[in-house]
Amino acid sequence: MTPVELPYVPILLNETFITALWDTGAEKSFISEEVYRNYFSYRPRQKTKDRVVTAQGAPCNHLGRVELQIRIREFQKPWEFHILDNMQYQCILGIDFMKASRLTLDFDQKSLIIPDHLIKQTPKEEKLVDIDLTESKLNDEQQRQLKTLFNNFKGLFSDQPGLTHVVYHEIDTGDKGPVVSRPYKYDRVKQGIIDYHIDKMLRDGTICPINSPYASQSY
Repeated sequence: MTPVELPYVPILLNETFITALWDTGAEKSFISEEVYRNYFSYRPRQKTKDRVVTAQGAPCNHLGRVELQIRIREFQKPWEFHILDNMQYQCILGIDFMKASRLTLDFDQKSLIIPDHLIKQTPKEEKLVDIDLTESKLNDEQQRQLKTLFNNFKGLFSDQPGLTHVVYHEIDTGDKGPVVSRPYKYDRVKQGIIDYHIDKMLRDGTICPINSPYASQSY
């Protein structure tokens, strides 16, 4: 089997895009030391006496274990990964993950099958679209027709920004480490405005607290 034919799966580990090898010959799941160092060094690494050997019987340099949140499309689950030095692949998903997740890789269709019962369905809520037409030049009948039109397609509108996992995007930084920059300084008025919007986004669920090796302000 050539490298091009190997079964790779795009996954998210703690919301970081990683390419994983789907390996039915591996008993456990692994990440490389480079991936751990570049993206997850903020996560505590647990020491272990477990011994890891290759299929040929050669010993591997086992550096410990770390628990990360794995996401594959709609499926997500915390999972324990063993950290290996000088590993050829970013990540290996082994038999332990395949059995526990019950995901199936269809080699003929080149697709990953997720059982329906593993997908958490979010209840769909639809409410009337709130439209302020007080400043419009429409008469009462026109306003009624416009509101009816909006509410007939209320499923197209949302107060909250969406999030898709249909398409993944990765920015290749080469051999550079995570971007880190010093925080900006603001006067008390601007800092108050910033704090207000951050608190609002936290309450709305738009953002969430996270520990990350990246530290670069976007405002």
